[in-house]
Amino acid sequence: MSSFSSSRLLRATAIAIAVLIVALVGVVLVTALGGGGNDDESPTATAVATVPEESSLDAARRVEADDDPSLPGEYIDLPAIYGGQYGGEPNTASHVQAAVDYAVQGLPPAGGPHWGSGACGDDPPVAPPLCGPAPWGIYRERWPAETLVHNMEHAGVVIWYNTSDQSVIDELEAFAQEKLSAGTLLVLAPYPDMDAETVAITVWSRRDVMPADELDIGRLEEFVDALACRFNPEDFPCR
Repeated sequence: MSSFSSSRLLRATAIAIAVLIVALVGVVLVTALGGGGNDDESPTATAVATVPEESSLDAARRVEADDDPSLPGEYIDLPAIYGGQYGGEPNTASHVQAAVDYAVQGLPPAGGPHWGSGACGDDPPVAPPLCGPAPWGIYRERWPAETLVHNMEHAGVVIWYNTSDQSVIDELEAFAQEKLSAGTLLVLAPYPDMDAETVAITVWSRRDVMPADELDIGRLEEFVDALACRFNPEDFPCR
């Protein structure tokens, strides 16, 4: 055999060995990474289920329909009362241009059609007609219920009272101020349309009512802590 032929043979042999080494390395890598077989049988092939994130609208509808008896207060079934759901057709939160009869759900209201023609300002007696929501705060003049229902749609808590007992009003104002200072979205206002000598607290679809002479601040606290901002379809910042 000529030296030229021997050189070609050696080169071919070297190339074959190199190809073999590369192939073996590939097999090792595929095995280490879990490939080379049926994915269903591979111990490293784990299916990861992705759960779609709940939208603000879907969350609001879920809360509106939640009749869990372990939650504070009484559940008010707005979908049954108004024949629809939040943001649907019919809409439990429609904006209207007339007075609303909330007696069908009991007083004070815990949601439903309401006003929203524009900003109200912070003085109820001179507020524009059909305005809503009211600015968060403590008031000694009444707001129309149609205005304050809009506050509940905006993730807020409304405390209503109909009492002549100034000591009860003072307690309510101190409680409301504490919560407002902590960043709670809250309105406190008188509401003479409900039963006399009564205090109530509401969020969207839930209400707790108590006699004024049995005012229980701890009950109000529990209600706020559990339910404030729970219904928040428009993603208002909450604390």
